[in-house]
Amino acid sequence: MESRKMIECAGWRNNSCSDGPGIRSVLFLQGCSKGCRGCQNARIQRHGEGKQLEMEAVMNVIESRCMNKKITISGGEPLEQMDSLLEFLKILKERSYDICVYTGWNLEQVPEGILENVNYLKTGSFVQELINTRNTYVGSDNQHMYQILKGHVQEIMR
Repeated sequence: MESRKMIECAGWRNNSCSDGPGIRSVLFLQGCSKGCRGCQNARIQRHGEGKQLEMEAVMNVIESRCMNKKITISGGEPLEQMDSLLEFLKILKERSYDICVYTGWNLEQVPEGILENVNYLKTGSFVQELINTRNTYVGSDNQHMYQILKGHVQEIMR
């Protein structure tokens, strides 16, 4: 699937153990309108301050750096780039990546198209008053981590 569609990126992390199951690469997308107090990625909240890149250019980076094919898409808020994100997830799935998406949206707000194209999903806004450093993959007690298997959503961590 070739595309000239753009996606606004903020950064990249190799070899993370805290952004989903296993050792994963993380692509951070730019922009989030939520403005959660205490956000760990506050510097990438403003739309328009990241790099607008063609999806295939981003895929070239991913394919050269993500050798185990485990990737997390985080932000910012990835779902604020919904059309680009959906197309990007389809490309990743087509190429057999194990995909995790971190979103501040609640599960019932996440479109079916996202669920159909990911293996894991972290949901919920960060709430500083509910911070929990004991739970893996989530920052506050209101957040949830799900595994999606053949359309079935199963909570694996709260």
